[in-house]
Amino acid sequence: MDTRRAGLLLLVLFGIAGLAWNSRVSSIVEVVPAAIPQAAELQEAKQDPARLRQGQSVGYTALTDEMKQIVDGLTDVVVLRTWATPSWLHAVSATAKDDASKELRTQKLRECPLTLLAQWVFDEGCVGDFTFAIDIGMNLGWFSALAAASGLHVLAVEPRQAPLRYMEKTIALNGWQGRIDLLHGGLAEASGQLYVDESRWWERRSASREAGDGRSATKALRLDDAVPPDSKVCLLKADCRGCEAEAFRSGKELLAAGSIQVVQMEYDHSPAAQSALETLQQLSPRPWQCILLPAGLRCAGADLLDAEGEALREIWDFIFAGVHVDCRAAKLVETAPEQVMRGYHTDLWLVHDDTMDRLRAEPRFVAASQRAAEAANQQCEYSSSQTAEQGVCDLLCHEFTTLEEAQRACDARPSCTKVLQRGDSFELRGGSAPGSAQVPAYLKLACKLVQ
Repeated sequence: MDTRRAGLLLLVLFGIAGLAWNSRVSSIVEVVPAAIPQAAELQEAKQDPARLRQGQSVGYTALTDEMKQIVDGLTDVVVLRTWATPSWLHAVSATAKDDASKELRTQKLRECPLTLLAQWVFDEGCVGDFTFAIDIGMNLGWFSALAAASGLHVLAVEPRQAPLRYMEKTIALNGWQGRIDLLHGGLAEASGQLYVDESRWWERRSASREAGDGRSATKALRLDDAVPPDSKVCLLKADCRGCEAEAFRSGKELLAAGSIQVVQMEYDHSPAAQSALETLQQLSPRPWQCILLPAGLRCAGADLLDAEGEALREIWDFIFAGVHVDCRAAKLVETAPEQVMRGYHTDLWLVHDDTMDRLRAEPRFVAASQRAAEAANQQCEYSSSQTAEQGVCDLLCHEFTTLEEAQRACDARPSCTKVLQRGDSFELRGGSAPGSAQVPAYLKLACKLVQ
């Protein structure tokens, strides 16, 4: 036999032996199917939003026929799964250019500090039969959906038609029929007709008695008529751009019964905001304590999943620092900057004593109070710099006359990360919020305890 034939014979023999060995192995080892590639998983999710993971979204053209029937011909839509916990599917316009829609489309999250504190209220802050939530000025429906996902029954009031149309799809996507009641209208002391500018709603009061070109008609509703009798309201959110005082007056009976545990509203220190706060306090039989959180405080969606992460610790530092026992409007005037800029506001949370007691016992609040106690006896070093990362107001943008005074105040506040120079005065800043230009700043560095 020549060398070539011998080589071929050896290859055949080795091949037969290999087949026999593979057959033996396959008879004693379970064959595990290959894992589905991540790209394939994402494609399935795009076809069926129920498979979407937190932080994923899908446009109309990629929806299944069943899902297209649910959105009912609304082609200008993105369906996303939120970062909140519990998570849900949310429908939002794919082309709307307002900041709220853009934030929800890109971040799958709205107003991180509000979401964090609202989640705590729904989970721990309300006890017993406080299982109702009211959303005055629903807008994109983030708060309503968060409450519904947490198991509460929700009354959502909105004067504009477009947000209601998208919220109907969100309700259908999550099977929340009967859990969220949508009311097309605005709250007022007397019934009748209201008018709203659908296109430029963010520039003025949501709904008013003033008709005019480009303003569509809607109903004037009373809160006492809309809320079922004997309802126990865990949280009332009021954000209707100036109608809050009248909205509270439309719910005199509800407030007089002490049936609302927590109220959240934007507070810009304007006469309208002061009137709303005074009205709420006059109609309530029990006193309110409050928490003031700076507008613009941010975190990413994934941060909500890390309860012990740095981003949420920072927000809890602001929550602790924002507690005010005396929440009268006259007292809060002292917290406003000397010159209130257009657009400045804080997120105001009003809670009764029992809810505040539960908040003070919350482990993350306790940890924030301990960090503040430790910071009271420390002195920090600062580095002079120019920065566009101006952050959000700490100590509500209180103006200090000297740099040394501002730095000593910043030393004692874990929420403060820098001191900004504003002309001849200085402000404390913290968190992450870019500004429009470079400004002089003193960045907080290493700190040490002093005797």
